[in-house]
Amino acid sequence: MSPRGARAPAIRYRPARRTDVETLAELGYRAYRVSSLEKRREFYTDHPRFGLRDVRVAELDGQIVGSLVLYPFSAWVRGARVPLTGIGSVAVSPEHRRRGIGEALLKAALREMRQRGDAMSVLFPFRDSFYRKLGYGVIEVARQLAFSPALLPASDEARRVRRLMLPDRPSVEALYEKIASAGHFALVRRREWWTERLWTQPRDWVVCEGRRRGQIEGYLCYEADAEAGPFKLSLTVSELVAATPEAHRGLAGYLASLSDQVAEIHLIAPGDNAWTALLSTSQNLRPGLELSVYHDTGNVVNGMMLRLNDVKAALERLPVASHARGEIVLEVEDGVLPANARAWRVRASDGRLSVRPEPARTGKSRLPRLGAAPDVLATIVGGALAPLRAAEMGLIEGAPAAETIESWFRAAPAYLHPLNAF
Repeated sequence: MSPRGARAPAIRYRPARRTDVETLAELGYRAYRVSSLEKRREFYTDHPRFGLRDVRVAELDGQIVGSLVLYPFSAWVRGARVPLTGIGSVAVSPEHRRRGIGEALLKAALREMRQRGDAMSVLFPFRDSFYRKLGYGVIEVARQLAFSPALLPASDEARRVRRLMLPDRPSVEALYEKIASAGHFALVRRREWWTERLWTQPRDWVVCEGRRRGQIEGYLCYEADAEAGPFKLSLTVSELVAATPEAHRGLAGYLASLSDQVAEIHLIAPGDNAWTALLSTSQNLRPGLELSVYHDTGNVVNGMMLRLNDVKAALERLPVASHARGEIVLEVEDGVLPANARAWRVRASDGRLSVRPEPARTGKSRLPRLGAAPDVLATIVGGALAPLRAAEMGLIEGAPAAETIESWFRAAPAYLHPLNAF
């Protein structure tokens, strides 16, 4: 971020070219220090989720000093497939940091996305506050659990769990899509993501069969760390998907059966508290501060953030609760994308929203009015914050309008699954 009052740098924002690959690889390597230069080069030339045409660079005085990727995604929201643009791999060269390069790069990307019709963008932040001021709001709030497998219930269905075999892979991919399509902001996975990234990683996969042999009703993907010894394993659950209660009991029972060897299980769970209900008693092996009489079971963590690049188009594309009814005037304050900063008349009917500009206030409209900054609006639209609660906390203005829209965006908590991280 640039110092307060400093003029934003005059960067040149443009799509990457083939001749930029070597520079991008070196920039990414120096910015992240997480992989070899060769791996970083392959990131830009052979990635299953984007092509070089999706990479943007920031030039300063003719030198590439920053870059990012605009991932072409779609996600399932209330059973509808909705297009999203993911922003990832934001890099600024170490010697050009704290000069406003990253902020200028993101603002240019937001303007481009709005201009080309990308109504919504999502990202995983390195720091929430940096992206909040750009209009992003947290919509994925999950629980980070660390517990002993002995606290999970044993289950007879665990006998149906077996190691995944090569012919099972298409069934696992189909099962994910089935569960994701009923989820909330779960990303649609391209076949290349499975074949080139997920299946090639050194993880353990098990599946839970149904009563009919060969019918896959659930699967579990995990990694084991033996650093503390072979009988004090630390096991990290990368993904657990179950289509039936029996499959969920079977997979949880499988984890419970490992208690003689596994000392600790790490799991990022949806924010619906269902996993904490499975544990026989409260436990957090990586505890935070315990206050008063409360026992620590899981740490709350923020995941994906959402931005409404085009408020009108975004609201009209996102389905709402089928029973949603009512009409409000939404007043948006958006200093980054000023075209959003106006009053909108929003009406809910038949699971959709219709949005049109509200004429200048004449004193005749008696519709309840709601005022919101773009980051808080995104959090409400994503279902992570109840409008009435936001009004009580002073995050938005207009309690009557908040009451009108209270049920519009209510849904299961947004959950992207850790294997979808980008």
